[in-house]
Amino acid sequence: MRKHPLIALIAFTFVAASIFIGTAGASSINAVPVRATAHLAEGESASTVAPTANLRWLAATVRERAHAAAQLTALLAREKYSPFWQGLAVDRVAIHDGRRPLGSLLPSKWRAVQEASARAAEAAKAAAQAAQAAQAAQAAQAAQAAQAAQAAQAAQAEQAARVAQAAQAARQAVTARTTRLTRRTTTAHRPVAAAPPTSDPGGAWLELRRCESGDNYAEDTGNGYYGAYQFALETWWGLGYSGLPSNAPPAVQDQAAEKLQAEAGWGQWPACSAELGL
Repeated sequence: MRKHPLIALIAFTFVAASIFIGTAGASSINAVPVRATAHLAEGESASTVAPTANLRWLAATVRERAHAAAQLTALLAREKYSPFWQGLAVDRVAIHDGRRPLGSLLPSKWRAVQEASARAAEAAKAAAQAAQAAQAAQAAQAAQAAQAAQAAQAAQAEQAARVAQAAQAARQAVTARTTRLTRRTTTAHRPVAAAPPTSDPGGAWLELRRCESGDNYAEDTGNGYYGAYQFALETWWGLGYSGLPSNAPPAVQDQAAEKLQAEAGWGQWPACSAELGL
């Protein structure tokens, strides 16, 4: 059976101390310093007590040195063999782990392999999570870019529609203005036949003329309305007449008023028709 190195060292220390004590003779004992006999009484003889006192001192010295040597040996052994004992403890704990495959590595080696595998699995998991996060960020960035492109296209389409509507409105305005100018030009050059006298220039028409202009066919106050019936120029021209209504003969003004009333009713003179009950 092989002995532990610590036990062998302790045994060697005790053997050396015994040999040292056995070889010490009288000459060695007499060579002990005087301080070893300082505790003797004044009446005692040094030759009587010296051998006994020296042996006691020697035994105490040997014990102290043996104790110090044992402490030093234990310290060195603990520093040297502490990893061994720790590994042995780990092995004993790992032996009872049911996950360890039988007939494989030693428990301590197996545990190191398991820890390395666990660290590698954690690193792979972290890398996979990082890759997923990067893919998610790229997908979000692509979605944002697509949304921005769609928004830009929608804005361009809306702007094009507004431009088209503005152009169409401008064309319609130009067409309407051209139509009005053509109508005015045609009306201005079209001779107006002499109007026959109205069937009844008096009655309601007289009351209307008095309300509108004080029965003054040449009424022109600068408010944009002319003649006895206070025609607006657009209305006058729309009826097919030219020039100013206030310059037209009374019969022509009466004819235009009857024509306007026949087409649009008395509401063309809203205030006076309401006042007169027409």
